[in-house]
Amino acid sequence: MIADIQEQNNSLEAAINSYQRALKHYEQADRLLLAASASLSMGHVERRLAHLDRAQDAYQKAEQIYRKQQYTKGLGNVELALGHIELQRANTTYAAEHYQDAIRLFKEANETTNEADASRSLADIQRLSRHFSEAESAYKRALEIYQQSGDNYGIVDAQVGLGQIYIGQERLDEASNVLADALNRAGLIEYELGQADANLGLGEINFLQSQIDQALIAAQSALQIYSDQHNALGTANAGRLLGEVNLRRGQLSYANSIMERSLRTYQAVSYKLGQAETTVGLGSLQYQRGFLSRARQTLEDALKQANALDNPDVEGRALLLLALVNKQKGELVQAKKIFNDAHEQGERTDPAIGIPVITAAEIGLARLSILAGDLKDAENQLKAAEEHSKHNERSRQLQSEILAVRGQLRLAEGDFNEAETLFNDVHKQAEKLQQATLTTETILGKAQAQLAKGELETALNTFYEAGRQFQLIENTNGDGSAVLVWPRCISVSNNGMRRWKIVRPPWSVIDKLMIRSTRRTHS
Repeated sequence: MIADIQEQNNSLEAAINSYQRALKHYEQADRLLLAASASLSMGHVERRLAHLDRAQDAYQKAEQIYRKQQYTKGLGNVELALGHIELQRANTTYAAEHYQDAIRLFKEANETTNEADASRSLADIQRLSRHFSEAESAYKRALEIYQQSGDNYGIVDAQVGLGQIYIGQERLDEASNVLADALNRAGLIEYELGQADANLGLGEINFLQSQIDQALIAAQSALQIYSDQHNALGTANAGRLLGEVNLRRGQLSYANSIMERSLRTYQAVSYKLGQAETTVGLGSLQYQRGFLSRARQTLEDALKQANALDNPDVEGRALLLLALVNKQKGELVQAKKIFNDAHEQGERTDPAIGIPVITAAEIGLARLSILAGDLKDAENQLKAAEEHSKHNERSRQLQSEILAVRGQLRLAEGDFNEAETLFNDVHKQAEKLQQATLTTETILGKAQAQLAKGELETALNTFYEAGRQFQLIENTNGDGSAVLVWPRCISVSNNGMRRWKIVRPPWSVIDKLMIRSTRRTHS
């Protein structure tokens, strides 16, 4: 009992010591079932501390006792716990086998609530493997059992699981309804972790729907509860979403610190699935901040993790970002190859995550075609991207980027008025969706169109504005592009029909750019 209190107070090392003493006393008193229960509880605490080998030893010791005593319910509890360990190690096949054994044992023992817990855990595996139909059936079976037994905590957990399935399938209205119900129920029974889980799910929906302010509030609320409850995995999950939100808002330093903290937490609890997703986020941040060599290394690491975990979502994102890194480094042939690899990878996986990858790959290939002067290819690739972007929510978020690249294409074709119109339209859309990088890129595109049209003073002011905005969002690549075009703008203005005053970028800006270039070379 003292160990239980210490565990609730998060004094985990003290709880382990108390469980060990209790286990010793039970063995001396020949109370073997209680000894097995103490060993099982001790394993749970070791697992929370990410001591997975010690946890497994404690579970197997309990299993030996339960097997000798022919205690079926206890054996089911051990199989369920061993499944959690294998899931933490990302051995999803072994985890599923343990959960299936637990379901069978609980059925034999006529323990319906425990059977529901095991069914829900198996559904988690099926959801991660994107076997949504099987997972939905398992969650609904668990929900039915919880409702019959009046287990409100179980009902909330099952609803959160269903909500995550609907998010994966982009059935966002259904996901919102079931998660809102879970949030209300969790509030009524004061189930704080249930509230955090529901809030985090709602935050993911807000992010997918480009409701960035709501996503920020939901993620911060979830993070606060997880932190108060000392729930490390929940804290990492909420931190990762917060990092994605701040990345989109252009707050790169803050997003980077949150992502790094989440990655350290995932590593501390040995949760490999979260590590892979967070590593991709860090790679994206490093790319935008101009640390290209570091970004390449991070993304290659994420790609290895994704392949080992058979995670097509992470794999697709890593490939797309790697291609962008190679493009930025001037390695265009390699960038094209990786974009094509991403396109093929998107075709192999299910549409919910495959179509956005295909759309982004077509956009990337169009950018390369414009650089190479293959304007017909670029037009065809943008048309293909437009067609794919109509299919689901994730790919629809890329429609603004498609318009921005079409603006670059019109610039290359010499249709400067159409280019400026496109950049103005994209700027409004991107600003509304809080796509900070794209918003600033459209300012630079607009300045290029104004320069091409001979509107020299307006173009110069727009270039200054683009440079300021790139500095605000810490995007060194865009900042450099804006600074490098200023001399051209000034040169044209001095050779024009009118006499213009010679203006040059502030030396502080040029010095900053040179320092960043030097750092990037060293990195």
